[in-house]
Amino acid sequence: MPRGSQGVKPLGFAALRPVLVGMLLVVDAGIVLVLGIGRHKGWLPPFIGFGIVLVGLIWFMGWSVRHRHDDDQDAR
Repeated sequence: MPRGSQGVKPLGFAALRPVLVGMLLVVDAGIVLVLGIGRHKGWLPPFIGFGIVLVGLIWFMGWSVRHRHDDDQDAR
């Protein structure tokens, strides 16, 4: 397949990072939700721990969406 204006541009890691972080975000949010709803014995320490990770992932998701085109400069 010729590489020109018709060719498909390959995606770099910066474009895929929001997808990967989004998957981690969904999994961690699910764990926090299950811990919060279930409230089994000893639920508070893991809830706090996974909640802190969730806040970090939310920040990282915002950062990765803002920087998803960082690889575009290298491809020129």
